[in-house]
Amino acid sequence: MLQSSVRVLFVDYAKAFDHVDHNIVIQKLRSLNVPDFIVRWVTSFLCERQQRVKISDVFSDWITLRGGMPQGSWLGPLIFIILIDDLPPSVLTHKYLDDTTLSEIILRDTASEMQRVADAMMEWSEANHMNVNVK
Repeated sequence: MLQSSVRVLFVDYAKAFDHVDHNIVIQKLRSLNVPDFIVRWVTSFLCERQQRVKISDVFSDWITLRGGMPQGSWLGPLIFIILIDDLPPSVLTHKYLDDTTLSEIILRDTASEMQRVADAMMEWSEANHMNVNVK
């Protein structure tokens, strides 16, 4: 009987929707050959968004956001999926928005590839300005 084990790595991005880099999303849309009018529409959706804070009856000044994704929108999760689409899966990978699960089956007398996979994922995360929640 062949024995094997499973190694699983659960990855969660800290405040993932708040750290979306608009320029990276636009670049990825273009690399996917998305029609220019849709790229412009998404750019309009993402860029130059403003917000302010209200505490009781006091409002802060408006600020223009440089990144992030509107939460609660229909388009937000789709854009996030486009952002993580090229995350390098060299083992079995399940992606659900900002949660990613990597798993491998390790046959007896076979070395694990998970450290190499985790290193590649960290490189991708840094290149895409996404912060892995190490807690």
